[in-house]
Amino acid sequence: MNKIYTFFAVSLLAIGVVGAQTPINHPKKHYVDSLNRYHLQAELPIYIHISTSPDGKTVPLAPNDQKEVKAIYLDGHGKHTLKHVDGLHQTEDKFWIYADGLAPTSNIAFLNAPRFNNAGKQYYGQNLLLTLVTKDEMSGIQGLYHSLNGEDFKLYGVPLRFDKEGNYTHKYYAVDNVGNIEALRSNDFTVDLSAPNTYHNVVGIADGNIISTSTRIYLTPSDSISGLSRTFYRIDGEAEKPYMARNLVPFSYLPDGEHTLTYYSVDNVENREKDQTFTFYLDKTSPIMSADVLGDRFIVDGKVYFSGRTKLKLTAVDNKSGIKEIKFSIDGQEYDTYKDAFYLPSQSGVHTIRYYALDNMGNQGVGNSDQKVDEFLHNVSQVYVDLTGPVLNYQYAGPIFQKGDTIFISNRSRVQLSAFDPESGLQKITYSVDGETQENPYQGSFSISQAGAHKVEFYGYDNVNNRNVRSFNLTVDNDGPIIYPSFSNSPTRTEDVPVYPSYVTLFLAATDLNTGLEQIYYKINGESEVPYTGIIRGFKKNRVYNVLIRATDLLGNQNERTITFKTDKY
Repeated sequence: MNKIYTFFAVSLLAIGVVGAQTPINHPKKHYVDSLNRYHLQAELPIYIHISTSPDGKTVPLAPNDQKEVKAIYLDGHGKHTLKHVDGLHQTEDKFWIYADGLAPTSNIAFLNAPRFNNAGKQYYGQNLLLTLVTKDEMSGIQGLYHSLNGEDFKLYGVPLRFDKEGNYTHKYYAVDNVGNIEALRSNDFTVDLSAPNTYHNVVGIADGNIISTSTRIYLTPSDSISGLSRTFYRIDGEAEKPYMARNLVPFSYLPDGEHTLTYYSVDNVENREKDQTFTFYLDKTSPIMSADVLGDRFIVDGKVYFSGRTKLKLTAVDNKSGIKEIKFSIDGQEYDTYKDAFYLPSQSGVHTIRYYALDNMGNQGVGNSDQKVDEFLHNVSQVYVDLTGPVLNYQYAGPIFQKGDTIFISNRSRVQLSAFDPESGLQKITYSVDGETQENPYQGSFSISQAGAHKVEFYGYDNVNNRNVRSFNLTVDNDGPIIYPSFSNSPTRTEDVPVYPSYVTLFLAATDLNTGLEQIYYKINGESEVPYTGIIRGFKKNRVYNVLIRATDLLGNQNERTITFKTDKY
C-alpha cells in the first residue's frame, strides 16, 4: 500500500506508546534503519512538528489553524508518502513513512535426529538439533525469544542440542524493530535416547540351555517411549532375519550341537539395542545303550562261573541332555522301567531281554542299531557258583616296632597287601585309609607319611565279584627323640655364650614317647661322631666348644641338637 499525503515543508516526530505484553514487554515504537528510512508501528499516531532549520527547535503544527495539536493515523500497513509541491520553484519533494503493522513469522526445524509421530505426539532420537529462523517484511527483526520447559524467555542464539531423555515443551516468538509481536508458538515433543529391551523365552523340553527339536523359542521385545519398530535375529553365522511378533524362532533344521542365537530390536526413532545372545545346545542324537552281565561268564579252566548276585546291567549314554529313562522287557512281558541291574532268569534255555532308552529331550535310541528296541540273548546252561571272596593278608617292609598290641612304623616303611582266591580267581585288591569313601586300587606296596594312628581297610574281589574285607591299625612315628643335655656345674658367667669352669662334666639324655631311644651320638668341634656311653669331661681351659648331639629311636627316626659353651681360663 502506498498512500500519498500532500504537505508543505514539514518535519515529523512519531511518539511510541506502550502496548500489550506477550510474554515479555515489547512496546510499540518507531525505528530508523541504516538507510535512514523511518519505520513506524502502524497503530501509533503521528504528530507533525515544524522547524526552520534541520536541528532547530520544532513547533507542533495543528491542522486547520486550530489551537490543539492533532494526531494523524496512517491507514494501515504499507509505505506512505508525504509530498510537498513547490510551485514557485517548480520542485516536488516526497517523504516516506513505512507503517509496519505485520508481526514477524518464525519457523522451527528439528534436525539430525530420526523422528516418529504417534497420534499427534512427536518423538525424536539421538543427536537432535533444534533451530529457529525468523523473518520480517518491513522494519526487520529486533529479537527472537524462546523458552524451554517453562524457563524464562530469552534471546535465541545457537541451535539447541538434546542429550537428555524426556518430555519437552518449547515456546518461541519474534518481535520486529517497531514492536510487532509474533503470536506465541509452542511445540511439545519427546526425546527418546533409550534402546528397546528384548528377551528370549524357551518353552517346552529344556534342561538349562539344552533343548530339543520340539522346544519353542520366542522373542519378547518392548520399548516404553517411542515404541518398538522392528526386531532382528540370526543363528550362528547366518544372514540376519526380521522377527515377526508372536512367531517362533525356527531352529529344528540345525545340526546337533551348540549354536548361538543373536537378536536385537530397534525403536521408532532408530535407537538400536546391543546384541543379545542365547547359546544353546540342540540335542538331536538318540542315546547309545549297552548290556553288561555283572559277575557272569568268567571262565576258569573251561568252567563258567556265576556268583549268587549275577545281574544284567543296562547302560545308556547320551551325548548331552542325559538319560530320562530306560525300559526293558523279559521274554515278551510288559515293558518295565529300569532302575538298577536285575537278576537274570535262572531257568535253563534261551531268554530274550528287550530294552530301549529315552533322553531328556525325547530322543529314543538303542545300542548300535536302527531298531526301536535291542535284544540280549541269555543262554543258561551248566554254571558254577562261587560264593566266597578271596583270602586276604598283609605285612610290612622296612622299619617296624611293636609295643604291646600297637604297631609302629615310619614314613619309610611300606605296607604290602596280598590275596588269593581258589575258585574263580583274584580280580583285584583295593584299599582305603582312615575311612576314605573311595577305594584305591592296590598297585603295589605303599607308605603312609602322616604321623599318628591310622586304620587301613583292604578288599579282595574275585572274578565273579565276591568280596572280602579286612582291616588293621598302625601308628606312624616320624619324630626322633627329644634331647636333654645338662652340665655338672652352673655357669660362672655369660658372655656371648655360657661360661663354665674347665672341670665341668657334660651329661646327655633323650626320651622318645612312642618307640623308645636306641642310641645317642655326639661330636665336639667337628671331630668324628662317637656314641654316647657316659660322662663327657676333659675340657680345656679358655676354649669355645660346639657339641652336635644326635639321637635315634627304635624306628630309625633321629633328632639333632647343638649346644655351644666356653670354659673359663682359670
